[in-house]
Amino acid sequence: MSDVVLLENAARDLKGVLAQLALGETVKLADAQGKPVALLVSLDDASQPPDATADWQKQWEALAQRVSAAIPDGPSLVDTLIEMRR
Repeated sequence: MSDVVLLENAARDLKGVLAQLALGETVKLADAQGKPVALLVSLDDASQPPDATADWQKQWEALAQRVSAAIPDGPSLVDTLIEMRR
């Protein structure tokens, strides 16, 4: 990516500008006269998007296993409450 992007272009397509930056890369934002007015630093690595779905699925499966292991054998809580109400 070029080192300098016009502020107007960045405002129009900020997501596009950020998508071209790898983690820690910078781009200067310049006004219409070419004078630098800001420095944009990427805090995310666009070259390697995280697989959030797989991570989320693993976390839920681990939680389900922990909850299943913590539930004692015998009547369910719903069954117990039904019996208590009779």
